[in-house]
Amino acid sequence: MSKHEALPNESGGRHTSDEAPERRPGSSDRRVQIAAARLRVVLDERLNRPTPEWVKRLAEQKLAS
Repeated sequence: MSKHEALPNESGGRHTSDEAPERRPGSSDRRVQIAAARLRVVLDERLNRPTPEWVKRLAEQKLAS
C-alpha cells in the first residue's frame, strides 16, 4: 500500500496515512506565515531594503510545535 492510499479509521471515515495528528485549526498556516516572515527579513537585509515593522514582529514570534 502506498502512503497516499486511503485507510479506514475508527469512525468509518477515510483518511490518508500522511495526515498530521490532531492539531489546532490553522496552526500550520500560522507556522508558514512566521517562517515566510523570517525569510523576508533575511532577504530584505541581503538586498539592503527596509522591512515593514509588522513583518519584523511576525518574524519574532515563536513557532508553535
